[in-house]
Amino acid sequence: MTQKEFEELTSMREILQIAIKREEEAYHFYIRARQVARTPVEVEMFTKLAEQESQHKKALEDQLTEIDAQLEIDRALSYDV
Repeated sequence: MTQKEFEELTSMREILQIAIKREEEAYHFYIRARQVARTPVEVEMFTKLAEQESQHKKALEDQLTEIDAQLEIDRALSYDV
């Protein structure tokens, strides 16, 4: 892996970490909104939106895991044996 590819992965990692945090914030926003919802339709809508944010977070975490694995493989391969 080239230095540029390594730097891009690192930047992608940072972007994913920020995105994960934003998904968590959105999830909590919808949970709070659900608590003050006035109708069953609102409760259902905010519940679904919270679930979607949770799924988005999981997808981003999966991507982060893949990047971390690739970085670890590249570190291992870069050692002289």
